[in-house]
Parts: sequence; structure tokens; C-alpha cells
Amino acid sequence: MSVFLRWGIFGIIGFAALMYAYNASKRMAEKHSAQPVAAVSEQVAAEPEPAAEPAAELAPATTPASTAPPHCQAELVVAQRALEARREGVPLDRLLRIQEIAWQEPAMRRQRLEEVATRWYGLEGEEPVPEALSIRVVSDCVHFSPAP
Repeated sequence: MSVFLRWGIFGIIGFAALMYAYNASKRMAEKHSAQPVAAVSEQVAAEPEPAAEPAAELAPATTPASTAPPHCQAELVVAQRALEARREGVPLDRLLRIQEIAWQEPAMRRQRLEEVATRWYGLEGEEPVPEALSIRVVSDCVHFSPAP
């Protein structure tokens, strides 16, 4: 076999390997970005609708997350994603590049969401139950984060 033929085959195989790796990483990124949106939409769909009766004892109890301002609900989503990333072993820098954080336009808002993500990602000990998490995040948001 001539040298050119050997290097040509090697080049074709190398190029095919690069294309395979590129397509695989693209599919993984699509899967990763589609997963949180589906999880959030399932969570929103699973929330019970308020009862039609005006009686207080028959109405469902409201959680702090449902009565929180929208910017506090966004912080709650970021905290949940941070705990999920911590469980799955996702690096912190990848967490800080998620859509909910990186695409926030005011720099102060983006910085606040980065602080929330870093705090919950670096949590020591056991994770709080979802109700306690929502109470803590919304409480911190109301006290320390101004509305955008």
C-alpha cells in the first residue's frame, strides 16, 4: 500500500470519528436541555387546581412557592436545579450556564441567581425536603433579593 493511501484511510477514519463525537455531543446537549423543561412542566401540571368552594377548610393549603413573586419562583427553580446537579455530579460551571441563570439580562439578577445556585450546590449535609426548600428559598428571596 502506498503512503498516501494509508494516510488517506487514516484521515477518513479520523474525520468519521470526529463527526460521530460531534453528533453524539449534540444529541447529549439536546437531551440535557430538554429534560429540565419537561420536569418543570410536569411539576406545574401536577399542582392541584384550587377548590371551587369558598370554605377555608376545604381549600388546598397554599405553599410559599405558589404565592411567591415570579422572581422568587425563578430562584426556587434554580435551587432545585442546583440540588439536582449536585446529586448527579454535574460540575458547578455547567450548572451556572443553564438557561435560567446565564440568559438573565440584568447583570445583578444573573449574579443573584448564580449566588443561589452556588449556595445550594455547595450545601453541607442532607438535602431539605421540597416544602422546606421552597420555604427557605422564598424567604431568602423576599428578604435579600429586590424585584427585577
